[in-house]
Amino acid sequence: MVLAALATLPLGVVLGPEAPLMAVGSALALLAVRRMRGADEPRTTGVVATAGSTAAISTILGGPLVSALLVVEAAGLGGARLAALLMPCLIASATGALVFTGFGTWTGLKTGGLALPAVPPAANPDVGDFLWGLPIAALIACVLTLGRHMGRSTARWTGRGNAMTRTVLCALAVGVCLSAYALLTGRSPRDAALSGQETLAELAAHPTGWSVAVLLALVVCKGLAWAVSLGGLRGGPIFPALLLGAAGSLACAGLPGLGTAPALACGICAAATAVMGLPLCGAVLTALLLGADAYDQMPLIVGASVVAHLTTLLMNRRGTATP
Repeated sequence: MVLAALATLPLGVVLGPEAPLMAVGSALALLAVRRMRGADEPRTTGVVATAGSTAAISTILGGPLVSALLVVEAAGLGGARLAALLMPCLIASATGALVFTGFGTWTGLKTGGLALPAVPPAANPDVGDFLWGLPIAALIACVLTLGRHMGRSTARWTGRGNAMTRTVLCALAVGVCLSAYALLTGRSPRDAALSGQETLAELAAHPTGWSVAVLLALVVCKGLAWAVSLGGLRGGPIFPALLLGAAGSLACAGLPGLGTAPALACGICAAATAVMGLPLCGAVLTALLLGADAYDQMPLIVGASVVAHLTTLLMNRRGTATP
C-alpha cells in the first residue's frame, strides 16, 4: 500500500492521500496488537483498526478533532436513528442561527459571540504542558464531579420537607459564598456570581491580573455556590463550570514548564467535558471559545478531554457503588 501510494499520488493521479493513510494506519495498528490476547475478536479488531486509521488521517486534517468527527459521521453510528434525529436538529439549528446572523436584507440580533474576545498569546504545547496539563485536567474533573454530587445531595435535601423554605435557604447559602469571596479577596462579588461568562472573558484577557490566592478563592467560593445552586435553584451548569476550570488551571499556570495558554485550554476543556460528560463536545466547545489560538493547543485539548472524561467516569462509578 505504501509503495503504491508513493508510486501514484506524487505523480499526478487525481486522488488524495486519505484512503492509503487510513488503510496503512489500520494495518499498522492491527499489526501492533496482533499477539495480544483477544486481538482476534471482531469487536476488538474493528476498534483497533478504526483507531489506527483515525491516527493516520489526523496527519493531514490538521489535528485529531476533525479526524474524530469524520470517523464518527462516516461510520454512521446509530444508523437510521442517528440520521432521523440529526437531520431535523441540524436544519433547526441553522434556522435558529439566522435569527442572530440575519438573512438577506433582514438584520439579525446583536449577541456576543461564543469565542472569547481575548486570550493569552498562542504557544505550541511542550513536554511540560502535557506533564502538568493532563493531571490538572484530572484534578478539575474531580472537583467538578464532586460539585455535581453535592448538587444531587442538595436536590434530595431540598425535595424533602418544605421545598420553598429550603430553596430560600439555598439562595442564602449562595449569597454567603459570594460575600465570603468579596471579603476574602476585596474584589466585587460579581466575579463569582451569575454564569461567569463575563468573568471568564476577563480572566482569559488578563490572566496575570489575578493572584493565585484570588483564583483559589474564586474556585472554592464559586464552586460551593455552584454546587448548591445545582440542587436548590434552576439554571444551566456549563458556563459556571467553565469559569471554575479556567480559574483552577490558571492558578497552576505558574508551575515550571506550564504555559498560560495551554493551562487555560486544559482547564476549559476538562471542565466542559466533566460537566457535560461528552469528551468530543467538550473539545469542540473549547476550540470555539479559544478561536484561532485553539489550533496549536488541539493535541493538548483532546488529551485533556479524554483524561477528564475517564476521571469523571471513574468517580461516578465509585459513587454509584457506594451505598
